[in-house]
Amino acid sequence: MRYGYFDDENREYVIERPDVPVSWTNYLGVEEMCTVISHNAGGYSFYKSAEHGRITRFRPNGIPLDRPGHYVYLRDDETGEYWSVSWQPVGKDLKKANYQCRHGLSYSKFICDYLDIHAEQLLFIPLGDNVELWDVRIKNTGNKTRKLSVFTYLEFSFHHVEIDNQNFQMSLYASGSSYENGIIEFDFFYEPWTYHFFASNFDPDSYDCVRDRFIGNYRTETNPIAVEQGKCSNSSELGGNHCGSLHKRLILAPGEEIRVIFMLGVGSRNEKGIPIKKKYSDFNNVDKAFQGLKEYWQKKTSIFQCKTPHQGMNTMLNTWTLYQAETCVVWSRFASFIEVGGRTGLGYRDTSQDVMGVVHTNPEKSRERILELLHGHTSMGYGLHLFDPDVFKPKEEKLPGVKLPTVVPTPSPEDIVHGLEDVCADDALWLVATICEFVKETGDLTFFDQVVPYADKGEGTVYEHLKKILDFSAKYVGPRGLCQGLRADWNDCLNLGGGESGMVSFMHYWALQIFIDAAKHLGREEDVQKYSKMAEKVKKACETNLWDGKWYLRGFTGKGTKIGSNESEEGKLFLNAQSWAVYSGVVSEDKGKMCMDAVNEHLFSKYGIHLLWPAYSKPDDDIGYVTRVYKGVKENASIFSHPNPWAVIAECILGRGSRAMKFYDAILPYNQNDIIEIREAEPYSYCQFIMGKDHTAFGRARHPWLTGTAGWFYTATTKYILGIRPTFDGLVIDPCIPGHWEGFEVIRKWRGATFNITVKNPNGVEKGVKSIRLDGKIIEGPILPQSLGSVHDVEVEMG
Repeated sequence: MRYGYFDDENREYVIERPDVPVSWTNYLGVEEMCTVISHNAGGYSFYKSAEHGRITRFRPNGIPLDRPGHYVYLRDDETGEYWSVSWQPVGKDLKKANYQCRHGLSYSKFICDYLDIHAEQLLFIPLGDNVELWDVRIKNTGNKTRKLSVFTYLEFSFHHVEIDNQNFQMSLYASGSSYENGIIEFDFFYEPWTYHFFASNFDPDSYDCVRDRFIGNYRTETNPIAVEQGKCSNSSELGGNHCGSLHKRLILAPGEEIRVIFMLGVGSRNEKGIPIKKKYSDFNNVDKAFQGLKEYWQKKTSIFQCKTPHQGMNTMLNTWTLYQAETCVVWSRFASFIEVGGRTGLGYRDTSQDVMGVVHTNPEKSRERILELLHGHTSMGYGLHLFDPDVFKPKEEKLPGVKLPTVVPTPSPEDIVHGLEDVCADDALWLVATICEFVKETGDLTFFDQVVPYADKGEGTVYEHLKKILDFSAKYVGPRGLCQGLRADWNDCLNLGGGESGMVSFMHYWALQIFIDAAKHLGREEDVQKYSKMAEKVKKACETNLWDGKWYLRGFTGKGTKIGSNESEEGKLFLNAQSWAVYSGVVSEDKGKMCMDAVNEHLFSKYGIHLLWPAYSKPDDDIGYVTRVYKGVKENASIFSHPNPWAVIAECILGRGSRAMKFYDAILPYNQNDIIEIREAEPYSYCQFIMGKDHTAFGRARHPWLTGTAGWFYTATTKYILGIRPTFDGLVIDPCIPGHWEGFEVIRKWRGATFNITVKNPNGVEKGVKSIRLDGKIIEGPILPQSLGSVHDVEVEMG
């Protein structure tokens, strides 16, 4: 069953049926203000922080879905009938009304045709202004004059998640609303500097600032009393719950269209509201702002564009996978309909990996995130698993000597520097690769010499930070010489205690190889020698202790029990041990193929690769919390999406392009567009996991958007299947594709030059490059950096 389709020309996903089983969301904003919005205009806005900068309210996991939201109601003032431009919240009969939602890059458009009225509501946040614009167009498509009313509705939040959801004896009296000069102002009493506003390009006929006056008693957003009666009550109040509703009466002749603009912004009425109202009451400024947003994404997406025989790959790579990866970097992992701002800051492993996928399209934000992660790195060498980078920034005391009436201890940097008992063994290792990928993309070798403070004490260059990361993993090893799992490795539910992690050991070798390459380019031969010896030691420990006959062990418990062994009753085979054995470069080709064949045989399914097999059914706290998770759910044998691209990369390294494509296709959201009755979640977004074969809901996808899957699949596809990888030396082209592909084309911008790459596969091979021509001349080795602004033709023949 399908609910919509991909519109590649406009880079939109078009939802034709709004009665989707779950919310299909989008992200508006790319700077300081963000809105997470659903296909029915439900959702919430925040400024900088989803935890501490809430603008509008949202009730997660509620019934009905997506309440409240950013709604526009229309009312026929002659008959009293009303509806919303988005299907919800009014929810008209779909046999009588036609609805459409178009999710685009940082904008969403809602379209409705009902009772000879065509209406559109475009939502977006322009570059340079912290305001969400509602560009509303209403057209009379009938043959008689219509008298209509338009109403808006949004519910203001109490700013901080913790007081928006608790302590109502304080929070209900911490904010107020007022109306003046056509602008609703919402103020936050506890923070006199915090204001939000809602305005329009017209003088309203009525307004409401108080939620309960607009909605009415024993009613919901579906049937608000103000819309039913045809006017608001001009309410405002200090204390209570607040909303933004502006009402305007319209008369539309047959064929006539009217356009109105609404503005939800950050700041006070006088300082921000009045200038913004003036600016965006001019339709030209609204149109310029929307065009500017389009150009912003056009510039980003143009850095890598592909044309392959695989339409789904083209659609996802050229638009949606990059867009999802960028969203994770810009807004971190704590703002969605699942993560609703209950936490804040950066997950160390999450952010490190997310950045890796967008260094080419967002180098400025990537650099910012890398520096924040380095500041969250301790002098011992481990990263803070979850931290708020603002803790390390100077604080502005806006009310010196004044504290809030509710006592909430203010954390200091010392408070968030946790000890070894809370260290995840993989966290900091990811940063080695991320920093090197950033330098390979930008060519900025001086970045290694930038000095950054440690989280606890002292400071060091970026290069010195990397050495401490590698030294930490070398220090904390178990009796077999493998890296300790510490509190957990990549799998938070695999709690090994004093045990050893095969995955982290493979990762350690991987990070060492990347660092050694960097040290060579920096001419630091002493470090090349030191860390090459360390890498040899790690490789020997892995080869000696982790091979299990047909595949690799996941590790050992603190009691010495093997995890992921054919001897195990449950959890015999783990995906990550196999993919990382190959990806790291530790294993031979023969063993690599053998272990990945086991993945294909035991873990693969039509919806993706399972994390482990068979599922755990008996609690075993020596192994960890994974044994207490339901079978087929999340860490316990679901199709956990994040590791799937590592399997794709492993198969590309082994030269098996058809197998790599098989793994890619199984979990590709695009391919599940017509089975939404099974998938349920968005077909344009990777989800955190898909219910495994041991669960009754096998194939159901959950937790979209905020997953490292997007960045890693972008990496797996662009750098390994299509094979275009920046290195310190130059641009490498080394594809691994299905043998039936005759070739593909890529436009890749790198270090200021544009490369038009054509790959031909006349002999139907899956891997191997016979020749590369740069502007008609045969070259050996990688493509060197070219002059700024230059354009080059690259012809590659596989063979």
